[in-house]
Amino acid sequence: MQIDEYPILVEQLCPGLFIRIDEPGVNHSFPAKGFKLKSDADVAKVVALGLSHVLCLPEKSDRLPISLEEIDGMAGKRQKGPWSTARTPVSAELSSLKRETIERNKDRLERFAACERRYEKAMGQVVEAIKKVSSPSPEVLEAAGEVVGPMAETFLSDLDVLVSVMTAKMREEARHYHALNVAVLAMMLAKEMGLGKSDIEEVGMGALFHDVGKSRVPIQRFTKGNLVTMNKVLKEYYMEHPRAGARMLSAVPGFPPAALQLVLQHHEYADGTGFPAHLKGEAISLGGRIAAVTNLYDRFLNPKEGTETPTPHEAMKALYKRRGLFDPKAVTMFIRKLGVYPPGSLVELSNGMQGLVVSANMRDSMRPSVKVYHPDIPRREALIIDLCIETELTVVKALKPAELTPEVLQYLNPGKQVAYYVDAAPRS
Repeated sequence: MQIDEYPILVEQLCPGLFIRIDEPGVNHSFPAKGFKLKSDADVAKVVALGLSHVLCLPEKSDRLPISLEEIDGMAGKRQKGPWSTARTPVSAELSSLKRETIERNKDRLERFAACERRYEKAMGQVVEAIKKVSSPSPEVLEAAGEVVGPMAETFLSDLDVLVSVMTAKMREEARHYHALNVAVLAMMLAKEMGLGKSDIEEVGMGALFHDVGKSRVPIQRFTKGNLVTMNKVLKEYYMEHPRAGARMLSAVPGFPPAALQLVLQHHEYADGTGFPAHLKGEAISLGGRIAAVTNLYDRFLNPKEGTETPTPHEAMKALYKRRGLFDPKAVTMFIRKLGVYPPGSLVELSNGMQGLVVSANMRDSMRPSVKVYHPDIPRREALIIDLCIETELTVVKALKPAELTPEVLQYLNPGKQVAYYVDAAPRS
């Protein structure tokens, strides 16, 4: 990575450095094109200007700046971290990266914020749509269309594709968020598999209501009041919920037959081990095959309460391990779309920096865009590094939240809130 100049802290100044001051409005007598610090007196004159940073030109310098690790030892004020042992001063690497990517950061961060707002609005609409199913009427389709229609438009645009924002909510709301997540992921996969707009909307419609059959278990099903009987009835009723949901939705005027099939078949697996009909292969509708993938992935990512929540990378690995259950094309395209390190994955880069994957890359699933932690950059301006641009950097490993310091976790803020963006890259 060629570095012409990079910002350093004034605390890193020392004789032998060639620096340049680029601060509009700061009066000084130093050469505008830069100068070499020849003595401690020169260093003191620059420090007296009250600047926090100056630019260092390594090719014209006799030595490297004082390292951040040395500053830690001298002042004891700065936090140590991977940046202190990077192969070049981290400020140099960031300077080089910024020339390639910094102008994209503001736009990306604004779209992520818009993504969250859109998701929250859609969530309210999902709750209303699901409530209306209990009294079948044309209003069910109208309410669902207010969610599915705009999402389909987003997916079919030439812009980056909004996939999902999965947010930790109160447990009683979890099923609604699961419904929206599965719908968004299913529509994404449907588009990737070549379906047209109307077919994508039907997939979204079915996925939105795929679990509507999980209503209260009829009290008459209980013949005894003991726990064994209760668990048995709950399991039986769970196995029947695809049929129950299909029956409920068949009473909705105009509900699309393809969406109805998806509801009925979203637990069918390619090897015949699914339910309720134990269908195999292409006997399962395309919508059912798509929903099977996206439903299980979201279940992995958002397990039952009391179960350890996996990272998106672990959820994707679990899905891949069970790939024999799915349509090979569907599972392959799903992994390709979200990447080996799906958005929300915590990773370590080859320069030692830690970050949160914010965007998958269709051109190379191993090279996502990563929001990286750095103590000198405000969280609201966190740098997003596109590894397809910064080809010298790679992901060296996935991390668990427990492997990060509280400071890094707070900065990256993964939680269970994951903004999914997929670049609209050209097909290769």
